[in-house]
Amino acid sequence: MRNMNRVNQDIPHAHNRVTPDEWARQLSAAPDYSSDPGRWGTALLRHWTGTAADMSQPELDHHYVVQHLGGAKHVERWRDGPATSVTVEAGSLTSVPAGTNFMWRTRGPIEFAHLYIPPEYLDNMASRLDRSKNWALIDTVGVRDPLLEALFTRMLSGVTRAASTLYLDSMLESFALQLLHDHSTATLRTERRRETLTRFHLSRVVEFVHTHFGEDLELADLARVAGSSVYHFSRAFKNATGETPYQFVIRRRVKCAQMLLTTTDLTVAQVAATCGFHSSALLTHAFRRLLRITPRQYRRERGGGGSVSCDCPAKVADLSRADGGRGHTATETSCTLHFACKPH
Repeated sequence: MRNMNRVNQDIPHAHNRVTPDEWARQLSAAPDYSSDPGRWGTALLRHWTGTAADMSQPELDHHYVVQHLGGAKHVERWRDGPATSVTVEAGSLTSVPAGTNFMWRTRGPIEFAHLYIPPEYLDNMASRLDRSKNWALIDTVGVRDPLLEALFTRMLSGVTRAASTLYLDSMLESFALQLLHDHSTATLRTERRRETLTRFHLSRVVEFVHTHFGEDLELADLARVAGSSVYHFSRAFKNATGETPYQFVIRRRVKCAQMLLTTTDLTVAQVAATCGFHSSALLTHAFRRLLRITPRQYRRERGGGGSVSCDCPAKVADLSRADGGRGHTATETSCTLHFACKPH
């Protein structure tokens, strides 16, 4: 798990920079909600309303992107020279490179979200895109980018509904790629070979997911198993299977839930927890999206419920613990349902 307070030692004077946590303590109001660094340490996402109209921003050790929310407003920003004065629309974005400091003044509804991204995260991604290491994030105020706005909104929604680490990592990777592509000086290589995984490495990833998908997986976990970087792995995996790592894991979690719903009398919440969903709402969302049905409807239509037995690809020797010790006992049952995956 990455340390959100780590300072990028490769940047001159980085030791004088302020962390997102330190700056948050200086603001006039606490964030309404924030991502949990203990669960998702790749980046940090926070939402505010009702802070003071004037805000002093010190030099930060993270890049950050602002999404302006709550309606159109007038934003002024200045440092040494004349102020930048912009009317920003709801949903628009502002990018602030690490190591820059500004004064901000807002006239209008005060609601915004900040996404803090460690410089080393973008550096690693830029090294795959740029011909050289000399790139910079473009300093902008109130720009429109429908793709970035949609991804930012999905990450905010993911934080409020406790989405999985893998989901947030996947959204962040797409966000960072678009940020580098359209809002930085990084340039794409003119020649890029199609990235893919060998049959051996793909089978290792499939087996790892089969064994661990009930856990809170990260993209970095899967990339490590494949012996690859996160950036290379995501593209290579999709090229090899036709779906993203997140889609792959979710489909297998749903398969696990289908089996438990028809072969056990665990509650929907217990099934969700056993199969790696953080809540029954997330399980229901996945069922609706993939099967066009809710878990309860699925169980009713298939006459589910009964003794605790399981062919789900996760070890459930202590299902009684997931049941709160209310009488469901499970013998040492190593599940044997295997999923076909045909590497291309």
